Amino acid sequence: MRAIEKKRPPLMTRRRWIVLSSALVLAGLIGFGYYFSLVQEPKWSEERQARQAAAEVGGLISVEETYKHVWEETIWVAEGTDAEGGKMYVFMRDGELLHSVRAAESVTVEALRDRFERNKPEADIVRISPGLFRGEPAWEVYYRITDGRAQYRYDFYRFHDGTLIDSYRLPGKTGP
Repeated sequence: MRAIEKKRPPLMTRRRWIVLSSALVLAGLIGFGYYFSLVQEPKWSEERQARQAAAEVGGLISVEETYKHVWEETIWVAEGTDAEGGKMYVFMRDGELLHSVRAAESVTVEALRDRFERNKPEADIVRISPGLFRGEPAWEVYYRITDGRAQYRYDFYRFHDGTLIDSYRLPGKTGP
């Protein structure tokens, strides 16, 4: 009986387990946040430089969206507002202005999407983004067609009127 009466209280009580678990979860979340920002910093830095270049060489007062387009070459497209308050698209390579197009002079994404869905109702659009194709501004439509197996394709449309320029089908199987 004497051994039971003089038993020490346990080192890890319920409260200590809760505090330790909470501290470990918090440390894990902080570590993950730091790791995420470390991995994303190069991308964020590139976007900041593109926004700054769009303001400097493109004449945009505010930049709503930036797009990195990689096809024949890597370019940045910035969508924003100019000094007159009109919406514009600015196409840049290495901080150098290639093209500047007013949104009123181009086909809208919604109109292009509607036309595309009418012409290819079996296609599922993955992404529509502005880009450069054969040195001219273009809309890139990346989509998937599923007929037995999924096929991914790219269509390029003229930026100004939305007419089809060219279409590419990605191979279903790559390698030997």
